[in-house]
Amino acid sequence: MHSPFALSELIPPAALGKDAITAIVLNANRVILGTDKGALLVFDLSTASTSTTPPAATLASRHDAFAKQPIEQLGIIKELNALLCLSGGDLTLHSLPSFDHLSSFAAQTRSAASLFVLSTIIRYPPAPPRRSNSSIGHQGPPPPSAPEIHSTLAIACRRKLLIFSWIDGGWNPPKEIALPHQIRGMAFGESEASRKLLAGFSTGEYGIITLPSLSDSVPVKIGGAEQQAVPTLGDCFTPPIPPAVASAAAIAAAGPSVPSGSSLSSYGERFGGLAKATGTSLGGLGGLAKATGLGALANLSLGGNKLEKNGVVSIPRAAGRLKRVTGLKDKGGDPAAWLWGKEWGWAEERKEEEDEVLLVRENIALPLSVSGQPRPVLAGASSPVVAQPSSTSQAIVYPVAADETIVLPPYVFTLLPPLPHPSKATNTPTLSIHSIEALNPIQTLEIPPRKPPSIAEEGQSLVSASSPTDTQALTARLLTVASSPGQSPIVLLTTTPLTSANPNEQTLWIVTMRSWESQIEELGQHGAWEEGVRLVRRSGTGGAELPPRLLRRLAMLHALSLYNERRYDLAIDAFISLEVSPAKVVALFAEPISGKLFIEPAAKEEIFGGRSRDRVEAAIEEEVEAIAAVKQVEDVPAPGTGSPVKSKVKEDDASSIKSMSIRKGGKSWLRDLQGKAEDDGGEGSAEKAALAQQRQAKADAQDFSRSVDVLIRYLTDRRQRYAQALAALVPSVRPAPNKKQFGASAAELFDLPDLPLAELKPEQLALVAQVVDTALFRSYLATKPVMVGPLCRIENWCEVGEVEELLLKAKKYRELLDLYNGKGMHDKAVKLLRQMSEDEDDAEEKVGPTVRYLQKLGSEHVELIFESSRWVFEADRAAGLDIFIADLEEVESLPRYATMKHLDRIGPDVCSKYLEHIIHHLGESAPEFHERLIELYLDSIHKKAAGYAESSSKLLDLLESSTSYRADRILGRLPSEDMYQVRAILLGRLGRHEGALQLYVYQLDDHATAEEYGFYCKRVHESDPTSKIFHILLRIYLRPRASHPLLFGPALSLISSHASSIDAIEVFDLLPPLVALTDIRVFLEKTLRRSGERAREAKFIKEIGRSWVESEEREIVGLEERRVKVTDSRVCPHCNKRLGNSVIAVHSPHGEVTHYQCRDFKSGS
Repeated sequence: MHSPFALSELIPPAALGKDAITAIVLNANRVILGTDKGALLVFDLSTASTSTTPPAATLASRHDAFAKQPIEQLGIIKELNALLCLSGGDLTLHSLPSFDHLSSFAAQTRSAASLFVLSTIIRYPPAPPRRSNSSIGHQGPPPPSAPEIHSTLAIACRRKLLIFSWIDGGWNPPKEIALPHQIRGMAFGESEASRKLLAGFSTGEYGIITLPSLSDSVPVKIGGAEQQAVPTLGDCFTPPIPPAVASAAAIAAAGPSVPSGSSLSSYGERFGGLAKATGTSLGGLGGLAKATGLGALANLSLGGNKLEKNGVVSIPRAAGRLKRVTGLKDKGGDPAAWLWGKEWGWAEERKEEEDEVLLVRENIALPLSVSGQPRPVLAGASSPVVAQPSSTSQAIVYPVAADETIVLPPYVFTLLPPLPHPSKATNTPTLSIHSIEALNPIQTLEIPPRKPPSIAEEGQSLVSASSPTDTQALTARLLTVASSPGQSPIVLLTTTPLTSANPNEQTLWIVTMRSWESQIEELGQHGAWEEGVRLVRRSGTGGAELPPRLLRRLAMLHALSLYNERRYDLAIDAFISLEVSPAKVVALFAEPISGKLFIEPAAKEEIFGGRSRDRVEAAIEEEVEAIAAVKQVEDVPAPGTGSPVKSKVKEDDASSIKSMSIRKGGKSWLRDLQGKAEDDGGEGSAEKAALAQQRQAKADAQDFSRSVDVLIRYLTDRRQRYAQALAALVPSVRPAPNKKQFGASAAELFDLPDLPLAELKPEQLALVAQVVDTALFRSYLATKPVMVGPLCRIENWCEVGEVEELLLKAKKYRELLDLYNGKGMHDKAVKLLRQMSEDEDDAEEKVGPTVRYLQKLGSEHVELIFESSRWVFEADRAAGLDIFIADLEEVESLPRYATMKHLDRIGPDVCSKYLEHIIHHLGESAPEFHERLIELYLDSIHKKAAGYAESSSKLLDLLESSTSYRADRILGRLPSEDMYQVRAILLGRLGRHEGALQLYVYQLDDHATAEEYGFYCKRVHESDPTSKIFHILLRIYLRPRASHPLLFGPALSLISSHASSIDAIEVFDLLPPLVALTDIRVFLEKTLRRSGERAREAKFIKEIGRSWVESEEREIVGLEERRVKVTDSRVCPHCNKRLGNSVIAVHSPHGEVTHYQCRDFKSGS
């Protein structure tokens, strides 16, 4: 799928010389080579200008006679800065970079060493608890512990194993373990808790050597003597081989030609097809593999002889495997942390999990734990070796026996000898590269790399294509990786044998890897973003070398992959951690949820930073064509059988197709394609197809409901976040949700940045809120309709243009009214209420909702209230009036003058009732309202309308009680020959009391009313004592007009009732000359009695004043008698200083005298 590696020449033959290179080690930009003559060549590597350009090597030094015998193996001990050299069965230690001899292990190895491996672990020992401080009373934090470097060296010497170890440069006593067989390969595990070494023996069996844990490596005293834990060897075992692996390996060993670097799935397809074509089965081989193991399978091919190679290669752990992370961290945190979090969909990996090693035997590479257990197979896999890309395969089967294998996470590199070809012989070895995670093939490199031929060479090759040419044999060996963890170059050596025609030539090649960024981009062009992520996870740096921008992009694409895998909870958690724009998240869902944000499945990858829509569609078409081609091959009958040969499609290809089949409304186009193929084939009855379709529809509905539930969780979280962000804004720039939101286009919403909501601009925050609430509304409507009402009633940012159509379709009118009300779209709400009223028969139900809605609008929408109330008045006049007189704050806030004008146009009866309400209940005192109500009463009386008598009574009451009208204006509207009582009241309001009283006495002949009017005159007289209103009434009684009789009786009643308010002299002047004293006896008694009361009252007041004056005079005399005498000898009792002419203070009750500034001290004492 991609080509991450390139092979190029590092050191040419001329620089290497004639001596055969037998050992290689890379360390710190240096290549150290050992020869068969015991010489040491040191080359310096210059830094390459780019990641793909190979470095240049220059010879730095040559050390002849470095060893007396051929150098077999070289190694670097970084902690000691030393070089290990295995030569002639002995191991020596040399300093770097001088290569001086430091020590030798000859006494222990005795010229029998054949192999050594080195392990280094950095351990942080637990710090001892700090002693409690008695003065403080609690323990402080323990001091940080210094790291310890634990190194272990294992040397295989025939049938024994030597173990050397040291801590921080301090050597421990060596240990020796007896072995049942010779070791052909061994590798350490990297686990700190369980240190093990797995060894492969010459018999094909394997053994596990358990080493003491790092905590047991320090000597302890037992019985007075220091002792150490001893390494132990477990029982030898043969690892089990899965049947499919055994079958493929046996067939490959029997001789079929298989292309180099093919995956195990391709072998299974080929051998399965071969078995079916020949009418045979591989069951026998599979059963044999079950009964035997890897060693027995090797004995089948080697005839039971001892193995020369039984390689064991260590698989280093990923750099970030032990990180305890929970997702992307804040600024300054680890941007690659999401590669390890369990909540990002990765399997939980614990520190105590065992490490893996790779067993390489013949043409099989089998990963095992250091305890000898094979990799687990995911449940539900169709085959134990053909697994989904997200799972792990069980082994790699090569077409020929592997020469050398190394592991540089996340890749496995294997040198393969030249492959036999049916038409010609080729002498070119290959470097096969697989992924360590899924063991699938990545790339195959020819050694040496083939140069692109020129035009002349191409023509010559066409002429000589029929006759094979003898090419010079070439061998590749010494596949070596850098000893430093941070370095990734791999070198290998090619050698041509010495002949009479050609001299012996050696070339050192380097394998350089392209940058991870370019690899991921290349994989991404094929839609294999997850494959790139898995490779980065298993790399030696764990994604540390990737730029944060690319890491974030991969994280978003990984979250998209989680969604496509229907792991909705994990996907939503990832979206929340990444602060992905809600518009992009909502666009992933079906159109009933996403609305205008809905996009086709092929375009979803693009908005998350992946491929463009055109590339995705082109890839889908290619996959569909591939499926059709495979289907066509399956239907072709096998020769001589008449039955079709079934060929299995790769599951990784099927998985990649399924990853593109993003559902629309919970449906997969891949299932449709497969279902159509089944229908075309005529397989299954219609009944079974219907049942299957029902089950699928039910499963899709459940999946849709589950996905929407998770989306609701996401949207509610985003809703809380944007509410907090809005609350933090300054009120002057804070957008308001109750305003009409003009919907933005989908392109504008997709352009919203993927940032924390608190960092967005106010206008961007408003768009995010609109997306969140609109999608939340759609989600509730799809799965939880009961929640739509509460969302519409609270403050929300729903886009009304999308929501109202859905609510109308669902007949949720109440919820739509709440939405209109919250958005201030009252005109639409009123129109909806009127439409709803057409379906109601009950009068209350017809106009009641509209009345209650209009009552709550307030003065801001008075025009809408006036306009909408017209049809309510037409339907129910009383209900219409209730809109303006209800006991509600919003109703009372309506502009009263405009309301009066509106109701006046509706009808005078409605207007008068409204004016009565605001005058009598609300205390309105503006003259225009009182005058208008009086005018309405007068009009009703003039027109003799229904209820005019009641209007007359109300008019008199209003004229008597109200003072907020202009009497002269009303008086001008009265008829001249009618309504004398009203005229009298108005004349009284104008101060024309004589005219008013004359109307009562002469026109109405109503002395009782005149008397009552006298009470009013009494109040006028009290407010103005100079007023002679009673004298005026008495004169009207006793000096009537010529056409009216003398009213002596009412006059006597008046002077008897108001004797104190009428001057007696004026009364005697008005009374007739002959009046009996008995008639005016009451008046005289009241007058005399009042005269005496006034005299007594004056005398009483005079005496009280005199008493008060005398009291004040006595108080003054008493104060004048109180005095103190200050002489020159008198001192202050506080400061004991002479008072002199200073300001003094006299203290009661005993008259002490102090300085004024000493007064407070005296008071305090």
